[in-house]
Amino acid sequence: MDHETFYDVVVVGAGPAGSTAAYELARQGVRVALVEKEWMPRYKTCGGGVTSRALQLLPFDVSEAIERQCRIAQLNLADAGLSFVVERDYPLISMTMRENFDLLLFRAAAGAGAHVMDGRRVTDVASHNGKMEVITDRQSLPCRFVIGADGAGSVVAKKGGWRDRLPVVPLLEWEVPVEEGILDAFSQSARFEFGPVPAGYAWIFPKKSHLSVGLGGYGQGKVNLKARLREFMKSSGIAAASGVEEHSYFLPTGPRREGFVKNRVVLAGDAAGFADPVTGEGITYALLSGHEAAKAVISGDFTPARVEEAYVSGITVNVLRELQWGKLLAVLLYRSAKIRTLLFRQYGKQLTEAFADIITGEKSYALLCKKHVGLRQFFRLLKHS
Repeated sequence: MDHETFYDVVVVGAGPAGSTAAYELARQGVRVALVEKEWMPRYKTCGGGVTSRALQLLPFDVSEAIERQCRIAQLNLADAGLSFVVERDYPLISMTMRENFDLLLFRAAAGAGAHVMDGRRVTDVASHNGKMEVITDRQSLPCRFVIGADGAGSVVAKKGGWRDRLPVVPLLEWEVPVEEGILDAFSQSARFEFGPVPAGYAWIFPKKSHLSVGLGGYGQGKVNLKARLREFMKSSGIAAASGVEEHSYFLPTGPRREGFVKNRVVLAGDAAGFADPVTGEGITYALLSGHEAAKAVISGDFTPARVEEAYVSGITVNVLRELQWGKLLAVLLYRSAKIRTLLFRQYGKQLTEAFADIITGEKSYALLCKKHVGLRQFFRLLKHS
């Protein structure tokens, strides 16, 4: 084992949360290593839609990873025959392939001074007399603190002392080659649709030369996601050419019950359970929590109690509170198709515009749920249903 280099922080996972944390730490002169189990660039199962709000959080340009920009978003309720369209004069969602997007963040961390290590799988995280050790299949990395940003199945969380089971739901996503005419028909907008699956939604995101199509949601039970996705594509007029890539993954549906800091380990992004309960989008909260994790380690002067206090304080308003309100709204949208239909028949255009403002960062779930009179009425209806 190589013990020559002692790091202040080892960050595990080179997605948006991990690379952001490493980037911010390196900029502050912290000795940081960023460890990724796969060789970069690596495929990441994801719709690849980066919201306007998320892009605004990045301190550097990622335009070379953007394949399409969608100024239009379409929300359909296939089970109710309703459709709503919102449009802005700037991109609501920018479409990427995550291997390219994540590679830019990985390189930015390296450029800031982080020691980046890909192709190294973490097998254990150990604590020794107030110090930490991240053990990989190639070497051991001693350090003062560990930031776990290694996804919903986080090895860091398991080895770092978390015993709670992160709530997740299955999603299915296909990269679908299509003829030019079909691609052109879907090229201008991000499309979301309630109805193809119970308690969830489906999406169509246009990329440079293909479509990303997927679906998933809460309480799937024995639903055949592959059959539902085929039906959704057929009803949408999408005839796939040869070479469809099929990918499935699990999305966290809520934050960890045991908290986000134990001893000298901090969790961020999906490893902490930070994903939007309504849309499933996780990049925004990954960037926010990665930034806050780095900030907390520094402001807490590498003292566990102070780091925890700083981290929880930092994520409470922009992450935890939003997840709480988002969860309430998700229950309203997904628990009862009947209630959802009634809600959108009365307030569909208003809500679709509000959702657009949320993904651009102009509004929040907290503000929407507190201020929208119609939503408050439907919350009461749901409570007594």
